[in-house]
Amino acid sequence: MQMHTDIKLPQLPESGNPEFFQQLVEFGRFLEQHVRPGRACDLRIWPNALWKTIEERMLYSWHAFMRTPVAEGQVLLLQWYNSGIFLKTAGSMLGFDIVPVPRYYGWPEPAGLSMEIASQLDALLITHDHQDHCDRQLVEACSSLNKPVLAHPAADIAGRSLVGMHDHSMLFVEKFEIRAHQARHVWRKTLAEVPLTCFEVELGSSFRLFFCGDADYTQGFAGLRPVPDLLFITWRNPGPEYEDGHPDQKATTVDAVNKILHEIAPRQLILEHYGELDHIYRGFPASYEMALKLIGQVETPTSIYFWGDIIKPAR
Repeated sequence: MQMHTDIKLPQLPESGNPEFFQQLVEFGRFLEQHVRPGRACDLRIWPNALWKTIEERMLYSWHAFMRTPVAEGQVLLLQWYNSGIFLKTAGSMLGFDIVPVPRYYGWPEPAGLSMEIASQLDALLITHDHQDHCDRQLVEACSSLNKPVLAHPAADIAGRSLVGMHDHSMLFVEKFEIRAHQARHVWRKTLAEVPLTCFEVELGSSFRLFFCGDADYTQGFAGLRPVPDLLFITWRNPGPEYEDGHPDQKATTVDAVNKILHEIAPRQLILEHYGELDHIYRGFPASYEMALKLIGQVETPTSIYFWGDIIKPAR
C-alpha cells in the first residue's frame, strides 16, 4: 500500500503563528479525514510523508532546544509528541512521558535518537505504561546509561535503573526535587486498573510544575501544594460524568477543569494529549476544538502547544 501523492499535507501548527488556533483545527480535521485505515494517508503506510514532516519539525526543535542556554533558576520546555515534555534548566534536564517516535505502526526512529535523548536526560519520568506515554526502547537506553527512570512501582516497565515512586515519595535529581502523587487514570474506576503516578517537580524556590499524564485531575489532589507555575492535564475529560451526551453526564468538561483550577490555582494551565495519532487512527476525534473552547471559558491562563514548540514560561 502506498500513500496517495495527490493529497496536500497540512501546514503544521506553530504556537507563535497568529493563526495557530485555526492551524490546529485544520490539522485535526486533516487527521480525521485522511490517516485512518484505508485512507490516503493511512498511518500504517511507510514511508509516511505526514509523519516525516512532523518528525523533521520535532528534530529541528530538539536540536534548537539543546543549543539554547538557560540561566540559573530559569527553565525552558519543549513540547514533544503527545504529552511528552522536556524540562531544562542550567546543567540539568528531565523528560516526562517521552516517546521518541510512535512505534504503533512499525515506524523506525531516526538513527540513534533514543540513545541521544537518554544521554541528555538526568531522569526520565513516566506516568504510566501505556505506549503513548512510555517507550520501552527509551527506557532501555536510559538503563544502559544508568539514568534513573521514575514510575509507579506497579507499572509494567522493566529496567535496571527503574525507581518505583510510591505515593508521596520524594527524590532529588540534580537541581530538581521530585514528588510522586498516585492517581486514578481517566475513565477508570479504581487506582489499580492502570498504575499511574503524577509528578510534582520543583526547582528551588523559583519554579514548580505538576504533571498529570492521563490522571483524573478531579480527585485525589486536595493536599497538593497550591499555586504551581504550570499544571499539565490530559485531553477531553476525566470520565463519563463530564462527557457531553453520555447517559451518566452530570457536569461539563469546563466544570471538571475548574475543579482542579480552584483547588490548586496554577499560574498557567497546559492542555495535553490532543491529536494523538493512534487515538485518531482508532476513531477518536482530534478534539482541538474542545481545547480551544476550554481556553476561552476558564479564567486561568491556558495554553496548548504543538509537537516541536519550545516553551518559555511567563514569570
